[in-house]
Amino acid sequence: MPRPNWSRKLPRPLKIPSVMTLRTLADVQALLGDVPAERRRLDTWQHVAGCLHEAARGGSINDVAVALRLVLMLEHVPCLPR
Repeated sequence: MPRPNWSRKLPRPLKIPSVMTLRTLADVQALLGDVPAERRRLDTWQHVAGCLHEAARGGSINDVAVALRLVLMLEHVPCLPR
C-alpha cells in the first residue's frame, strides 16, 4: 500500500469563512480533527474520512471534495470556492 501523500491539492480550494481555507488533503485532515468527536462518528463524516484516506493513498481527490462539500452543505456550514 502506498505511503499517504497529504500534500495532494484539492481540485479547487474551499474557503470556510472565519475557519480556514482548504487547499490540500492535509487541510481537510486538520478540519476533521477540529470536528467534535460525536459529529465525526456520524456516517457522513466517516464517509469523508474514508474518501480522504483513500485519496491520500492515490485515490480520487474529487471524491473527497464532493463528499466534504455535501457534508458541509447538510450541516449548513457556509463554504465558498476560492
